[in-house]
Amino acid sequence: MSPRPVRAMDADEKVDRQARILEAALRLLSLQGISGVSMRAVAREAGVSLGLVNYHYEDKTSLIRAALRRIEEQDIALVEPDLALEPEERLRAALKRVADPEFLTTEYLSLRLQLWALAQAHEDYERINTEAQKRYRAGLAALIHAARPELPDDECGRRAADIDVIQNGLWLTALLGLDHASISRNVARCEEIALAGRPAALNERPGIY
Repeated sequence: MSPRPVRAMDADEKVDRQARILEAALRLLSLQGISGVSMRAVAREAGVSLGLVNYHYEDKTSLIRAALRRIEEQDIALVEPDLALEPEERLRAALKRVADPEFLTTEYLSLRLQLWALAQAHEDYERINTEAQKRYRAGLAALIHAARPELPDDECGRRAADIDVIQNGLWLTALLGLDHASISRNVARCEEIALAGRPAALNERPGIY
């Protein structure tokens, strides 16, 4: 038998174990905050050996850094364009994703709160959070521009920033209890901001037509 399939299987298993470790770190972070995250606790939660956690991650800081990167990629996926849809529908679909049931669980919402708090705990965490926010807003601004190509880039960026603030507020207040009507209104408000026509003030600027 060729050894190639064995190596491929080992690689898949390695990826799976790393995913389990990161998911365990995020669960502990959600439930207990940063004080509840240790290499030993993550190993126990993931059902792997402490040696395996130490093999993949040098220390607690590098582990949390990797976990934050995992959340960053999940956030960016929220604004990935669905090419099967027209530009305006792509934008609407992206704006509605933040209100999907998977993002409105107590565990996930608690995790978001902990992630915001982490920015104050370590400069690396702050940098990752800032970069993630910039990437998310850039992706959202691109969706807005595709749906409203007459808007200048800076206007799309402003709208993306305003929507991001509303979405974060939606997640934060949802921790106090789900108000589905309010959530629907917030999503609709984000759509209004994103899809509004060109502001009259832009037409009044010299050199803008």
